[in-house]
Amino acid sequence: MLNNVAIQINRANRQRTLREPNAIPCVLFDKKVTRTSDDETADGYPTIGPLGVMSDEDETAYEWVEVGEAMIHFAQGYAAPLGNTSDDSSRMDYAEGVLEASIEPLADPGTEAYVQPGKRMLVAVLMGEGVIINFEIVDVTGNVNIPPYTRKYLLNPRPDEEASEDLNE
Repeated sequence: MLNNVAIQINRANRQRTLREPNAIPCVLFDKKVTRTSDDETADGYPTIGPLGVMSDEDETAYEWVEVGEAMIHFAQGYAAPLGNTSDDSSRMDYAEGVLEASIEPLADPGTEAYVQPGKRMLVAVLMGEGVIINFEIVDVTGNVNIPPYTRKYLLNPRPDEEASEDLNE
């Protein structure tokens, strides 16, 4: 029963995002690390010295690969939860001005072309008249604690990426 409720909430959110008059077309890009290890024990995966790299978050040698078109609908605002600091309280988990949005690929779920947006993906928002604004998905959140339902995305601006420049042509 609870599972069916979350599925219906997800379907309704998808339809709202795709049909919303204020939704904006966008293109999703996935990060592909281009640096590989020369060490045969790492099977070609990135390493730093002899250590394997578990995340591509801080990787400097990468390229963006286009994975599909989508629609994005920005929420009215995002308020970080109380205690919005790292474990040692030295920094904030979410920077001031982080945006929350719903993102739904145009391809239907279950098809080969469907890609679920995820953390560290680049979102090139096509504002019109050749204006493109890049964001990076920094976290996935939602209001039902049954993943992957009711996914919302926290976005930070990413103006330094050149991957979306070819979209103007």
